[in-house]
Amino acid sequence: MRHSGGCHCGSWNFETNHDPMFLYQCNCESCRKLNGSYSLGACYKEDEFVCSGPEVDYDYQGGSGELMKTRFCPTCHVRLTVRPQVLPELVFIPLGNFANPNQFQKIDLEIWTGTKLDIVHDQTRAGLSVSDSGTAERITKFLETLR
Repeated sequence: MRHSGGCHCGSWNFETNHDPMFLYQCNCESCRKLNGSYSLGACYKEDEFVCSGPEVDYDYQGGSGELMKTRFCPTCHVRLTVRPQVLPELVFIPLGNFANPNQFQKIDLEIWTGTKLDIVHDQTRAGLSVSDSGTAERITKFLETLR
C-alpha cells in the first residue's frame, strides 16, 4: 500500500494505493470546533481507498450552507472522513490519520482564509487560497488543473 493509517485507538483503519488528488487546509468555524484549530486533509475519490472498523455519522451544515457528512470513531472519537454533499464523489481524510503524515510537503488548496485564526500564519504554500468555501464550481476547476 502506498498510504495507510487509522484512528487513535486503532479500531478503524484505511489503506490506498493512490496518492491524494490534493491536500487542503480548511479554516472554517466548523473545522475549528471539530478539530480544535483548523483542518488539514487529503482528498480521494470514494473508490480509491478502503477502510474497516466502526464508524458513527455526524452530519452538519458547513459554512457553504451544504451538508457535510462526517464519520467518527465511536471509541476514540477521532474524525475519520468528511464527505461534502456538494462534492459527492470525493472523500476527505484528515492528515493526522495517516501513518506518515510528514510525507506530504505542500497544501494545494486553502479554503475559508477569511475566517483564518490570526495566530495561524501563512505557511501552507497553497496553490490556491480562497476566502470562502471555494464553491463546487471553483474546486471543480481547480481539480481540472491538477489533471
